[in-house]
Amino acid sequence: MVTKTETTQQLMCDLCGREMNPSDSVTLYRSDNRVSAVKVAAASLLRPEQGGASNVDICPACRHRPVQDVLTLMYPPRA
Repeated sequence: MVTKTETTQQLMCDLCGREMNPSDSVTLYRSDNRVSAVKVAAASLLRPEQGGASNVDICPACRHRPVQDVLTLMYPPRA
């Protein structure tokens, strides 16, 4: 007997909340490489006042939005 398991992964766009396939998404990292992005994510857990997302997944529709929308999500204004 053969058992086959399939996994379906769905992502949510961080800007609009729309579901998308991983192949349709674009991931923007806060740093120039993933190792640094992981360090930024870990630092934000330790220092939540710094805020911001270390990476952002964007759907095809949000690729046409102004870059300021993404920058505000990744680098929120300081209060």
